[in-house]
Amino acid sequence: MASSTLAQEAIKCEICGMPSQQFCNNCQIILCINCIKSHVDSFPSLSHDIVAFKNRKIRLAFLECEFHPGQYCETKCETCHTAICTICILSSVHQGHTKLELVKVVEAKKRDINKEIEEYEFKIIPKYQTSNADIEKQISKVSTECAETEYERERLRSIWHQEVDTIFNKIGSFTQFIKDYKLAALTTHQTRIRNLIQETNQKVNINKRFLSSTNPYEVANFVSTMKEQGDISNNYDVQLPCLKSNIIEGRELSIQYGEIQATLTESSQCSLSTGMTFLSTREISNKASVILTIPTRCKPLYRVVCVGKDEAFITGNGKNITRIDIRGSVLETFTTACCVMPSGIAVNCLGELLYSDCDSRTVNIVRHGQTENFITLPKGWDPYSLCCTRSGDILVHVSCVDRNKIIKYKGQTIALNIERDEKGIPLFKKGNFTLIMAENNNGDVCVSDNLTIHLIHLVVEDLARFGPMYGRWLIPYERANIWITRQCLRKGMEESTVMETYA
Repeated sequence: MASSTLAQEAIKCEICGMPSQQFCNNCQIILCINCIKSHVDSFPSLSHDIVAFKNRKIRLAFLECEFHPGQYCETKCETCHTAICTICILSSVHQGHTKLELVKVVEAKKRDINKEIEEYEFKIIPKYQTSNADIEKQISKVSTECAETEYERERLRSIWHQEVDTIFNKIGSFTQFIKDYKLAALTTHQTRIRNLIQETNQKVNINKRFLSSTNPYEVANFVSTMKEQGDISNNYDVQLPCLKSNIIEGRELSIQYGEIQATLTESSQCSLSTGMTFLSTREISNKASVILTIPTRCKPLYRVVCVGKDEAFITGNGKNITRIDIRGSVLETFTTACCVMPSGIAVNCLGELLYSDCDSRTVNIVRHGQTENFITLPKGWDPYSLCCTRSGDILVHVSCVDRNKIIKYKGQTIALNIERDEKGIPLFKKGNFTLIMAENNNGDVCVSDNLTIHLIHLVVEDLARFGPMYGRWLIPYERANIWITRQCLRKGMEESTVMETYA
């Protein structure tokens, strides 16, 4: 009984909205008893077959011709793109025009619609669903294999000496980078697939509405969207680097993960002077030569940091950081949020750009074209020049009034404050200038704290054990853009000089 009541409530008069059980077969409209008379009176020239709703006959609902009362428009004039009645066909207005029966037009359109629905339901949607399932498997594969890599990394960590932990930290960062990059790509593609599935289901529902429509004009004007359906790639196989290790007990440890390779070999301690060249300032100046002149369009040019062998990031007197190649061609321009200009720039071991902003006291990192606040400096200290080491550390020159020091960060954590020697004497002079930092092949960092006398300090973690490193001179590459020379002296050890020539 309840079911019958609900069925009655679902059938409503299309004129007043009241429950109804009557139907006009000629006009294909649901009517209540009270609206039957007004419906018939509204179209006096047409015949009306009023029957009970359960006895209704579903057919096309043709409209009355606006020019010939009592006549239904059952033909379509292809020339005029309009529906016409029998009298219109015989008139001179449509003489010589191509005419089609609307019944046949609708039947042909519905056949096409039915084929399109079958194409969506049995080919396209299953294809998308298969692709979605493949992506789910690849996501699981990435997560599982990265987890296994993490487990293997920790197992191998126990074999290696604590001094090589930085190697594993680099591997961990690279693994996380690969995981984030691969998952981001897969998730983006999966989102696109899911959107396509949703859009295709919507198209199916629209086509089904056309298929069940009794409006011949709506169906006759149906336009297929099948050609707009783009194809997708089914190649989702993700290749991940394998973590490999070789152990020769007592002699050698080696590890490889993708492009990261490290070997620890037992060998005798050699003198620091081996392979070094000792040259005077005059000799180095005479040997220095211009290899290449690269136009940068920056006037003046404040900061330069290399990206690989043939590219560099540069900054001038503005907010922009520009990426150029060895010919000076602009590859990319990034606008920072700095009020004036970046205080310093650097590139980490993953190739990501970092820049300091002294106005907001932050060091920012650019990832996938988006800027993230990576480090916020302690209150009162403003960041200036940056240096990213091969071990993954970040060195930040900070200044407070006229004090200068270097803060070493491991990730976003402060690992070391470099300001005074073991006697408490400041390492860097007071004043408003930028410390220029560069890492040598031994992993030491050379710092110039005065551009006029070229004083240099070599910053090492075991400063108290070996004593400070005093340098003779340094021509900072960020200002001169010509060449770097380093001559350093460690207490109780050999003097060494390193010269590097730059364009």
